[in-house]
Amino acid sequence: MALTKVAPALFGTGNNITSVTVGGSANTISLTFDASGVITSATNNAVSVANTAITGNIISSQITSVANTQITGNIISSQITSVANTQITGTISVANTAITGNIISSQITPNPTLYGNVSVTGAIGVGGATPTSNGSGITFPSTQNASSNANTLDDYEEGTFTPTITASSGSMVMPNQQGVYTRVGKMVTCTFWVQWTSSTLSGSPCLMNNLPFVATGDSRPSPSIRGSGFASGTNVLGGWLPGGTTSIQIGYYVSGGTSDVAGSQIPGGGEYGGTIVYMTT
Repeated sequence: MALTKVAPALFGTGNNITSVTVGGSANTISLTFDASGVITSATNNAVSVANTAITGNIISSQITSVANTQITGNIISSQITSVANTQITGTISVANTAITGNIISSQITPNPTLYGNVSVTGAIGVGGATPTSNGSGITFPSTQNASSNANTLDDYEEGTFTPTITASSGSMVMPNQQGVYTRVGKMVTCTFWVQWTSSTLSGSPCLMNNLPFVATGDSRPSPSIRGSGFASGTNVLGGWLPGGTTSIQIGYYVSGGTSDVAGSQIPGGGEYGGTIVYMTT
């Protein structure tokens, strides 16, 4: 049957289609138009739109069983199920479905598989995390939701910490304490710097404390930690991070091995800083 083109004004306010039967009385659609003939709302009771082309926006609607259906435009606050082999005009392939445009407050079920190249403008939240509201990237939960699969990236984090230097007794005045870290999976990279103007520390060993995560095994700084003002006559210091701790034992690299720095070797003013890479849980 030939279709007759009608002006959009025929579908203005007050000219709503309140009942359209598709394939029997069980499938009824109600459409509401604005003054320009744009569909502003559509309701249905589980209508099947197989082999159907839809042009325009679908708002606050539910479409089921849209196999081999082409949709052009935005789908807003909608639910689409059983979208096998459906063309929605786009670059995201969901269960053999191509989608182009904006899908807002929508649900596509169940557990779609993405095929080919997927382009995302904005951020993706994983593990229940809320995507960032600025920039773009992958947002992980604030508390790691660890995976037992060794090939799964389950955590990424950037942050700061406040390094301190202590010994078995005494204290020091530290006007500058800076620490930043990046965690990717189980690997943690920390860069730190501590500067002090006076010290009454004594005892051994001296510790650089407050690394952000507990080490799972012994680690060495890489590259060597750089210090200044120490009483030994050398400015090149080392250190080691024992497993199960968050504190670097400060020490010198000396002939035949290493030696802990004692509080009595800390000068009245000096600095200690460097980078360490270690593994955590």
